Amino acid sequence: MNKKNLVVITWDGKSKPFECVCFDTIPNFEILLFNHTGESKDAPGENIVCDRYLSAKTENKGQIFYYINEYLENKNLSFNYIGIIDDDIIFKISDFNYMLHVALLHELDIFQPSITKDSYFSHRKFVNKSGVMISFIDWIEIMAPFYKQELFVACKDYFLMTISGQGIDCFLMPVIQKIQDKCKTAIIHSITIKHYRPIRSHQRIYGNGLNNEQEIELIRKEAIKLTNNTLVANKFDNKFRRQILKQGNSFLISLERNYMKINYMIQNIKILIKEQAHY
Repeated sequence: MNKKNLVVITWDGKSKPFECVCFDTIPNFEILLFNHTGESKDAPGENIVCDRYLSAKTENKGQIFYYINEYLENKNLSFNYIGIIDDDIIFKISDFNYMLHVALLHELDIFQPSITKDSYFSHRKFVNKSGVMISFIDWIEIMAPFYKQELFVACKDYFLMTISGQGIDCFLMPVIQKIQDKCKTAIIHSITIKHYRPIRSHQRIYGNGLNNEQEIELIRKEAIKLTNNTLVANKFDNKFRRQILKQGNSFLISLERNYMKINYMIQNIKILIKEQAHY
């Protein structure tokens, strides 16, 4: 009998599996170890806590998403949430148990844990906010996402378009969510993870000849195509097109982007002041 949720943790096939995971309790979810070298079809040896194992040669997250979906389809597996965690993410099993509990209580469709302030990160808005349980947001990144399985599956035709996986997070998934009326997206601040390795995808040219910025733009255009379908076009107003898809008046797009940056900065300053007030 399947457990309610699935957490996929990637592995380079060389280092110790789950090196960054603290097994401080029994997980209330299934764990799939994904060997992204594709070199060994057999799960690693004894003393490795692993419900499922999958090995496929990939360059980055988009291809990993593809093979996970293929695995789920081939085995006819059904889960509530699918989480995909990079191998350089430090976390505790007990924290993920609690995070999934919080997600269920709030009936979230997509979520991610917050990241520690000393992590390597691309977007400050995902950094932990002290004293906050969850904060709702437009989209989450692909470092440690949790998706309702039906949302994850709905993106399957696009996984091989972006080897990095980028663009799925900020452009495609919000569109799919609107189409399916599953728009409850949040950062869960009541737990934290740490991304301890520098971000490297920005410097790579992938096997398709594209870098991550070109892949992001490719997915953005594909997402726009979906919104133009006459069957769903009425779900996407000008605000969504500007703020999410960066489509429309360039001055307003720039103005709103800067406003959001200032707003996040003000919120962070308020949180910092509250933290300092307790010392």
